[in-house]
Amino acid sequence: MLTSFLCFLHIVGTREKEGTELKQIIYDQYDLRVERKQRVRQFDAFWSNRVLYIMVPVAHLEAEEIDELQKISDYMIRTHKDIYVSSFVKNKNETYTTEIEGRQMALFRMPYDYSSRQLVVGKELAAFHTHARNYPAKVTAINRIGQWKSLWVKRVDQMESFFREKVRSNPVDVFDTQFVESFPYYLGLTENAIQYLVDTELDDSPMMNDAATLCHHRFTDLTWQQAQWMKLPTDWIFDHASRDLSEWIRVECRKGKDMNHAKIQAFLQDYERVSPLSSFSWRLLYARLTFPIHYFECVEDYYTSGPVADKKWHEDRMKTILQSSTHYEQLLGNFYDLAGVPAKSYGIPVLDWVKK
Repeated sequence: MLTSFLCFLHIVGTREKEGTELKQIIYDQYDLRVERKQRVRQFDAFWSNRVLYIMVPVAHLEAEEIDELQKISDYMIRTHKDIYVSSFVKNKNETYTTEIEGRQMALFRMPYDYSSRQLVVGKELAAFHTHARNYPAKVTAINRIGQWKSLWVKRVDQMESFFREKVRSNPVDVFDTQFVESFPYYLGLTENAIQYLVDTELDDSPMMNDAATLCHHRFTDLTWQQAQWMKLPTDWIFDHASRDLSEWIRVECRKGKDMNHAKIQAFLQDYERVSPLSSFSWRLLYARLTFPIHYFECVEDYYTSGPVADKKWHEDRMKTILQSSTHYEQLLGNFYDLAGVPAKSYGIPVLDWVKK
């Protein structure tokens, strides 16, 4: 008991010391006094003079990417008065990144709490895309427009090679077995997505609303921290708007029998009231929805997580994906009907093998 108590005191003392050191670093680097700490999403945040600040790791971003993200966020705040965009905070060295506890971090000033406002996600997303589409400068560092095919091909080629190695060495645990047994199906789905994308780019033409805009790496209901409506620049990437639409819908589709069709319909209708989608947009959305990025990420996360990984958690995650595959396939087969898109009159094809 005494040993446990002493360990507890040591942990508490260490945390208090770290907290004190962090407060000093924030004061030294930003001239801000940490009054109260909290967590926002998975990040450390603190209050100072009635303003909430959030610290975000940015080691994965190149200097050019941070520069573009800062300029675009400033544009969204100043030109379009987007009160929900979190703004970069400069340190005393007049830079936007600071080394804190061995990590490169960026500090953001959070928007004021407008949580009493009832915003509609689809409508707000469409306005966000429309405003960002008018950004006057050329975007290069965070640009991903037109790169889906090459990225998808590279990804599936790497995983197919890994799959062959696993088959030769024989599966040794539960996740190995799940992966080896399921990969051929998802390989086929991926090939369909790539071909659908290629056909779209050959057979259809983009319209004005198909120009590149600010998107998110993975847009979901939680991305904007809706209790406070926070738009965080480190989430952003420059791409086609259908990226955000498809990733939001993907999360709902993966709920299997709990999928809410009415919620998907409302989301798309709310978006189109502000920014109508062309047939080119619908086809890109469908291609991305077909590409099983959630499966790829699950496999990649497991095999790169190292020996301390919670294997059971990863196995359950994979199991959930596999169990929802039938419902996901049904959604792909009936997607245009669900979305209210007259696919035939638009000349939009549907994957024959999933059409029920």
